[in-house]
Amino acid sequence: MDERKLEYDSTLGGPVVLGTHMPTYKYAASALQELKELISATKQTTSTKLIFQSLPKHMRRRAMSHHPKRLPRKYRAGHIHQMSKSGKPQQTKRPSRKHRRRPQNLLKEYLRRQRKHQWLETHIWHAKRFHMIEKWGYKLPYASCDKTYRACYRATAEHCLLQDISFHACIEMRGTISRLKEGFDRLTSRECGLSITAKTFVTGRREGCIDVFKDRQYPLNALGKVSFLWRCQEDGDSNDNIPRIVWLWLHPSSYNQILEELIKVFELKSQKTIKVPLKEKKSLEDPVEKQVDAQKQTLQSAKVQRRLQFLTKTQTRRKVPIYQSDDSAVQLKELKDTLNRFRLTGPLSQSVLQRAFKVIDIDDVDCKQNTWICRKIEEGNFSKLHQRQKDFWNMCHKRITSPAELLSNMILGLNVEDPRLNRPQKRTKALITYDVQAFHESSQQLLCDIIPELSSSPLWSEETRNRISDEMLSTHDYCSLRAKHAIVPGKACQFEDSMQPIPVLLVQRPGSQEGDYKRLSYACGWDIIAPAGYGMPIWLSLIMWGARPGGLREFESIARELGTEEHLPDTVGGLQTSGHRYNEMYNKYFRLPPAKRCNYRKFAIVSPFRVPFPQLLRDWDTNGSKCGTPTTDFFVLRDRSKLQELSECLRKCNLYKFPKDLPTGQCLIQVKISMTSRGNPGDFSLICLPNRKDFKKKLKQIKNHNHEPVYVEPLLPDIDEKERKRLRLQHKKQLKRLRGQRVREKRKKQETSTTKVVIRPANTTAMCLQHMRTMCKLWLPENTDTLYSVRKQGTRDCFGYMTTAHFCLTEGNVGGVGYVTVEGLRELLKLCQQCRLKQPQCLIRSTNSRNYRFAVLKINMNV
Repeated sequence: MDERKLEYDSTLGGPVVLGTHMPTYKYAASALQELKELISATKQTTSTKLIFQSLPKHMRRRAMSHHPKRLPRKYRAGHIHQMSKSGKPQQTKRPSRKHRRRPQNLLKEYLRRQRKHQWLETHIWHAKRFHMIEKWGYKLPYASCDKTYRACYRATAEHCLLQDISFHACIEMRGTISRLKEGFDRLTSRECGLSITAKTFVTGRREGCIDVFKDRQYPLNALGKVSFLWRCQEDGDSNDNIPRIVWLWLHPSSYNQILEELIKVFELKSQKTIKVPLKEKKSLEDPVEKQVDAQKQTLQSAKVQRRLQFLTKTQTRRKVPIYQSDDSAVQLKELKDTLNRFRLTGPLSQSVLQRAFKVIDIDDVDCKQNTWICRKIEEGNFSKLHQRQKDFWNMCHKRITSPAELLSNMILGLNVEDPRLNRPQKRTKALITYDVQAFHESSQQLLCDIIPELSSSPLWSEETRNRISDEMLSTHDYCSLRAKHAIVPGKACQFEDSMQPIPVLLVQRPGSQEGDYKRLSYACGWDIIAPAGYGMPIWLSLIMWGARPGGLREFESIARELGTEEHLPDTVGGLQTSGHRYNEMYNKYFRLPPAKRCNYRKFAIVSPFRVPFPQLLRDWDTNGSKCGTPTTDFFVLRDRSKLQELSECLRKCNLYKFPKDLPTGQCLIQVKISMTSRGNPGDFSLICLPNRKDFKKKLKQIKNHNHEPVYVEPLLPDIDEKERKRLRLQHKKQLKRLRGQRVREKRKKQETSTTKVVIRPANTTAMCLQHMRTMCKLWLPENTDTLYSVRKQGTRDCFGYMTTAHFCLTEGNVGGVGYVTVEGLRELLKLCQQCRLKQPQCLIRSTNSRNYRFAVLKINMNV
């Protein structure tokens, strides 16, 4: 009987006999073939993902594409191979922070970063706490990272604000008074105030300020303001034939232009530059350490040492450009970046200086260690002058509470001890300290009996300045000696008696001098002129004694509170500032989408981002033709006598003293604007003429306590709106059509190509730029000379512009500085006289609004 079991299989067509066993070699051969097929399938993957993208989500890291060590070890080789195909260079390992912070490497890095923009001595302190900007070839602090706008105002009004103005350049001129007067008469005018050779300035007891113009082109082509200091004659000889020295302090925006004019007017030629040799620092360490340091210094070349010098102290060792006339009667030296200058603003700046600066006692000076003062002491007159300066400074400490109580713009020279020796451990508040008994005594000696010799100082000597910078004990050496010799923390050490004193010059600033124009004595303070190298010690001492630091923003806010401007629009600095602001606001405007842009065409605004003074003067010029081209030359009125007449006309609202010889097509008048109601117009707002209906409506609003605008400008049609929409649609269609052409080309190539086909690049950059320029011209037309009238751009005649407008904290009201035309001001006075107003009022309209509001204006006498 057959024991084999039958199984039915329909695919085989009937019953099938199953085997009882299977050979292993046959099973292994079939399984091996399957494994080979699986391995080949895994090797030839069709996935387009990279290795680090194919990992599970919990193993993925963001930095895997940059750092292969973030991947598992078995995937690193393939990942590096994939990254190398993309052409990405392999990143080198960044040096450690310890290596970068070594003194030699750190100084090299600092010097490398100063190739384009120079640093001040206080740069590193500011860079950690302030927003830094690049301006005038320097890296300068703009504003604090904290919210300190109102705090800085309180400091200027009630306390003390500190600013580093060492970027102001100094020029030293040497020559006789007659020769200097002859040259500066070509660059200045006595109509703007006292000249540089006035008696009150030549004695050396006061600082002066003049407006400089191009050679014999007053009142056109103004360059900027220049402050100056005369060196006093210590021997008392006032002979005009003796060569005198004067320091000119220039703003960096107009430094190059004024320097060129001085060289041209005085006929100066460049001389061989002086190289001050590098000297080894004199330390107070052991003789063995001195020998080791001397051996190390000899190994380094002078070129390496000069490269490793840092900050302003380097400038004293650089080449000093010298210019001299053929007859050697006039000599000019560029002392740029060789002196430090700090500005203290506020009534408590007197108290801060009294605490920070301790005048030395000559009897306690160690003549063996301080070489520069030994030579001065040997001169018999130095000790007497120093004692007079010390007595005057002590008298100020007892009798006054604010710098405004002293003689305006007076100069005081002091020899003070190193400020690092007189610094509190914690920051303290500045307080008013004076002697009650001496406070009520007569202050005649502080105002009238000031001798010119008080401004005498060793700082005027170039040899002394270089010696002071060379012999300065660095902060590192000072701290090392303190750690070695100090037994009780905070107590004086013996080596501190041998530290050299510092000569400084203090320049008083009176602040506002017109009580009816602005708050009396606002922004008074002191300026400190110190030698190179001592910037940080003096800065830190003033901060620790209660001064609040400020930046460039505070210069603008102080000028705004004073009712003036730092740079007038006809000067070099004003033109640079207006051009920079225009580019910045223009680019910001067109970065916005069209739906978010303000349509200035509908608001009847011709120039929203800068003031078109030439076109405005052309429209108000009664002598010339209104259809003519505008004159690019305009000037701000600086004549004191004519400004006085205009001020009286505005004060009495009468035209009986209005000047008649003013050029209507070129002259602008600076005014201070104060809003009489709500509204903050902002910069570049329009100053317009009202009519009688506006005055009547204003009276009704006052009775009803209504704060609505007096008049609202009607909306104008935008002529170019349809053209812009048409061009935008046409541009989109053209881009879409070009895109379709490139896609069709790609598909056609793909039909016959065996490799991957990439779409052709668009190359439409030039077309898009041209379209953008066309759209910008349709939004804001560039040619405002012939297309529009600036005077008749709205329903109210525009006769001026506000260049700066902000909330004024001294008055608690919105105000600013503006400029008006001569004929426009005459029309305003005539209208106010007919309406019998006691004070002239004008209309102000913002560039972003159609509302007109009333404002009051005053003439600034100190332009």
